[in-house]
Amino acid sequence: MDGDSLLALVRFHAWANDRILTTATDLSDEELRRSATLDHDSAFGTIRHLVDVDWSWREYCIGNDVGDTYVWDHGFELDDLPALHAFCLEEDARMRGYVSSLDNSALNEPIRIGSDLTVPRWLLVAHVVNHGTQHRSELARYLTECGHSPGDLDLLDAQVLPWPGGGG
Repeated sequence: MDGDSLLALVRFHAWANDRILTTATDLSDEELRRSATLDHDSAFGTIRHLVDVDWSWREYCIGNDVGDTYVWDHGFELDDLPALHAFCLEEDARMRGYVSSLDNSALNEPIRIGSDLTVPRWLLVAHVVNHGTQHRSELARYLTECGHSPGDLDLLDAQVLPWPGGGG
């Protein structure tokens, strides 16, 4: 995968994350934190997981294996939605900067994950985007059930793509 294409996916990921987190501000605190049929128990837990995974995989890509710790174990206070949203916006900017800094050689550099898996760097970043899509879809369903649809979250709806008509 070339850098421009990967960056388009990362920009989409940032746009869609922002859209979900912005829409989530319409939830009451009870709706945000109540147990629901989401992978991480509540909308808050799922958003927190999404932000943590983005941070931890970017850290891994730059050589900082954070192991089994979470982003909040590293001094980041992420106990409410405004803090999570602000951190997410910052993390999305860090990921865009990171991907922008990579040339084709770095994009294709193999990265070892655990003891038995090696993947090119670009695939690890694409995994982050795909992981986000899974959880955003869960959150979009939940938000809609609560009366707060985030609207279309499709890649081509993002208006952040680097080709004609894509806003970027």
